[in-house]
Amino acid sequence: MTVTSRAAIPEPVPRTRRWRARALVAAAAIAVAAVVLAGTWWLARESAYAGLRTQSANDLRLYIANVRRELEKFEYLPSLLADDSRLQRLLRNPADALAWRSVNRYLQLAANVSNAAAIYLLDDDGLTVAASNFDDADSFIGDNYSFRPYYQQAAKGRLGRFYALGITSNRRGYYFASPVGRGDDILGVVVVKVPLAPLERERGGSGREFIVTDPAGVIFLSTEPSWRFKTLHPLTAPQRRRIESTQRYPGRSPSPLQRESTTALADGGTLVDLGDGGSFLRQERGMPTAGWRVHVMADTAPVYEQIVRSVLLAAASLFAIALAAGVFAQRRARLAERRRFEQASMEAAAANAERVRAIIDNTRAGLVTLTADGRIASLNPTAETLLGRSSDSVSGDPLTGLFDGGDRRTLEQGLRMAAETATPPLLEVSAHHGDGSDLPLEVAVSAMDLPEGRRYLVTLHDLSERKAGERALREAHDQLEQRVSERTRDLLTTNRRLSREIEEHQRTEAALTRTRDELVQAAKLAAIGQLAAGINHEINQPLTAIRAYADNARLLLDHDREDDARGNLSLISDLTGRMARIVNQLKLFSRKSTGTPVAVSVPAAVDDALALLDPQLSREGVAVFRHWDAAPLYCLGDTVRLEQVFVNLIGNAAQAMSEAERREVHVTLHADGDWIEVRVRDTGPGIDDEHLAQIFETFFTTKDTGQGLGLGLSISARIIEEMGGTMHADNDPEGGAVFTVTLPRTTEDANGE
Repeated sequence: MTVTSRAAIPEPVPRTRRWRARALVAAAAIAVAAVVLAGTWWLARESAYAGLRTQSANDLRLYIANVRRELEKFEYLPSLLADDSRLQRLLRNPADALAWRSVNRYLQLAANVSNAAAIYLLDDDGLTVAASNFDDADSFIGDNYSFRPYYQQAAKGRLGRFYALGITSNRRGYYFASPVGRGDDILGVVVVKVPLAPLERERGGSGREFIVTDPAGVIFLSTEPSWRFKTLHPLTAPQRRRIESTQRYPGRSPSPLQRESTTALADGGTLVDLGDGGSFLRQERGMPTAGWRVHVMADTAPVYEQIVRSVLLAAASLFAIALAAGVFAQRRARLAERRRFEQASMEAAAANAERVRAIIDNTRAGLVTLTADGRIASLNPTAETLLGRSSDSVSGDPLTGLFDGGDRRTLEQGLRMAAETATPPLLEVSAHHGDGSDLPLEVAVSAMDLPEGRRYLVTLHDLSERKAGERALREAHDQLEQRVSERTRDLLTTNRRLSREIEEHQRTEAALTRTRDELVQAAKLAAIGQLAAGINHEINQPLTAIRAYADNARLLLDHDREDDARGNLSLISDLTGRMARIVNQLKLFSRKSTGTPVAVSVPAAVDDALALLDPQLSREGVAVFRHWDAAPLYCLGDTVRLEQVFVNLIGNAAQAMSEAERREVHVTLHADGDWIEVRVRDTGPGIDDEHLAQIFETFFTTKDTGQGLGLGLSISARIIEEMGGTMHADNDPEGGAVFTVTLPRTTEDANGE
C-alpha cells in the first residue's frame, strides 16, 4: 500500500495575500472587459448601419424602378388617344349626341383595358365633355380643370404631368395629359389618371417603408397609411399658396410628421426618431421626370438587435475566458486539497465498508449474493434463518437448487430479467427450509456491476403471515358472498310482494276513480231532479200556448184568414225553440265528462249554469247579479264539471235563502295575474263557524234529512283541485255565505295533452 508523506504536500498560501491577489486580477479583468465591450459596441454599430444602408439603397433603387415602370405603362396612352378622330369630331361638335356616346364608351373601354383610374376629355376651356366614368354618380363630365397644371401644359402643346388628390373622386392619382390637335389648332386635352394605390403595396422587405414627397416635402405616397399627407418639415407660406392654387390636396391641410429628433449620418442617410412610432434610417433619391423624391425608411430595430447580440457574444466570450481561468485556478487548488485528503478518504472508505457489512448482517430482510452464473456467494444472518442453512454450507451451490419445479423456472426467469432491466418484478416462490418444510417467500433480484464483475443481489421476505391473512380474507369473502346471496333472495321475495301490493293499490285507485265519476254523475242527476219542477212549469206553459195557437189557427184557416193563421204558426215555432233550448241545456248538463282537459271559458260556464238554474231561481224569486267585464278568462279543465261546480254553488245559495226576505246571488269574476277568482255570495243566514271546517267533507250537510246527501260541495271541491285550483267558504261581513273558487289562468288555444 502507498502512503503519502505530509512533507510532500505544499502549505496553503496565507488568506490575506490570496485575497489581495484575487482583487488585483479581478480589477484588471474588469478594465479589459470594459475596453473590449466598448470596442465591440462601436464596431457592431458601424457594421450594422453599413449593412442597413446598403440594403436600403438597393430596395430604394428597386422601388424607384418599379414606380417608373408603372408610370411608363400609361405615358404613351394620352398621345395615342389624342390621335383618334372620334375625340376631334366631338370637340368640334360638342352637341353631337351620337359622337358623345361613342367617345364615352371608347374612353370607358380604354380605361378598363389599361387599368387606368379614369380617362376624360377636356375642351379648349378646360371643361370635361366626355369621361370613362360618364355613367357614375361622381362623373367628371361638366367639371372644369383649367386650373390644373397638366391642362395648362398640354394646352401649350406639351405632354402634361401632375400628381394630386382628385377633386371629385377624392382619390390620389398621377395625371398624363396630351393635346388633341396640332400646332395652333389645339381643340382640347385628353387626360389619363393613373391609380397610385398599387405603388403603396410595394415593399422592400421586413422593416422597410417607402414614401414619396413632392417638391414642398408633402408625403404623397406611403406604404405606412398614417404618414400620408404629412410633411417632412413645416411648409412655408409660398408653398401653401402654391398647393392651394393648384388644388393638389383639396380638403387636406398637410401637417409635419411628428418626430423627436433627426440626425444626419457621416456616411449618408438620416436617422429619424418618431418616438412611439419607432426609429428609422432614411435615404432618398429624386425622380426628375415625375417631380418626386422617393425615400426609404428602414427600421433601425435590427441594428440595435445586432449591436446587442454582438455585445452579448463578446460578454459571453469574456465570461467563458474568465470562467476557464477560474476553473484552471480552482483545479490547481483542488488538486492540492485532494492530495491532502486522499489518505483520510481511504481510511473513511474502509470504515464505511465495515459499516455497510454491519447493516447487511443486521437487516430484517434476507440478502443473498450470487456470482455471474447464479451460484451462492454469501448469505446474511437473516437469509440463513429463513432458509435454515449456513452461508458456508451452501456457498458455491446454485440458488435454484433450493426450489422445485415451477418456482425454480420462475427464479431463473427473474435472474434473466435482472440482467436485462433495471427494475425487475417481485416474485413469489416457495423455498425448501433446512428442516424439510416449505416457506413462502417474496424474492427481488437486482444485477450489480462491481469491479470484480457481474453479481446479483437477491432480497428475501417471509410471506407466511401475509399468506395466512390472504386465506382468512378469502374465507371472509366467501362468507360475505353467501350472505349477499341470502339477502338477494330476501329482497327478490320482498319486491314480488311489493309489486302485488302496488297492483292491488292501482286496481283500488281505478275503482275509486270510477266510483267518484259515478258520484259526480249521480250528483248531476240529483240536481236535474231538483230542477225538474221548475222545468216542468217552463215546458207546460209553452205547450198550453201551442195548443191554443194551433186551435185558433185551424179556425182562422176555416175563415180564409191565412195571414193571421201564419202569424199563429210563427208564435208556435218560437215556443218550440224555447222548449228545445231548455231540453238542450239539460242534455248538456247531464252528459259525462270526456276526461281530457281543454281551455274552458269561465264566464261561459257561469252563464250556462245560470241558464240551467233560471227556472228554479225565477220560481223562488232569487235575483242574480253578474259582476265581470267582457275580457276573456280561460282555465284548463272540463266544461261539464266546471258547470256542475257553479250549478252546485248557485243552487245551494238559492236554497239557503228560502226563508230570507232579500234573495240575491252575486257572482263576481276577477283576474289577478295568472289566476282567476270566482266569488258566489248570497244574502242568506250564512254558515255556522263550527261548520266551516267541515263544509267540504264527504256526506256532511246542514240540510234537513232527505234534502241532500252532503256530496255536492265535496265533489265540487275535488273537481276544482283536479283543475289545479282551490275552493274555500266564509261568511260575508254584511251577511250571507261566500264561496271563492280560484283557478289557474290559461290561453284560449291551450290543451292538456
